[in-house]
Amino acid sequence: MAVSIRLSRFGRLHRPLFRVVAIDKRRHREGESNEIIGAYDPLKKDKNLELDAAKVESWVNRGAQISGGLKSLMKKYGYPVPASAKTAAAKAPAPKAKAKAAPAKTPKKTYVAPTRRALKQHQAKQKAVRKAAAAAAAPAAPVAEAPKA
Repeated sequence: MAVSIRLSRFGRLHRPLFRVVAIDKRRHREGESNEIIGAYDPLKKDKNLELDAAKVESWVNRGAQISGGLKSLMKKYGYPVPASAKTAAAKAPAPKAKAKAAPAKTPKKTYVAPTRRALKQHQAKQKAVRKAAAAAAAPAAPVAEAPKA
């Protein structure tokens, strides 16, 4: 189950209020969440974001991803943005082992989609191959001549 930590909108018309929730990515914005982690009130003058940083970190360590909007809010209000253990390990440079001269790698070719003309030509070739195979497989029937009048 892919979990995301994001904002979920509550409140009424012209009076927004957001909850910070850990929720399955496939659920809709106000769907049933796994856990409510905090709240965000954009109309407050003071500290708008109230967040339980320990819960955020525990969810991130379990594989949850923080949404972009919530990341920027956390940075704005001074909360540390935790990096998952998997990402931290992936970003750490691996120790280089002494290796013999490795062969030069050829650059990877980029995929180019076939043109309409190329597709039509390919279809025509395939049709000719199928026709020839069908003709070879079918026994030759004797041709009957028309009776003379």
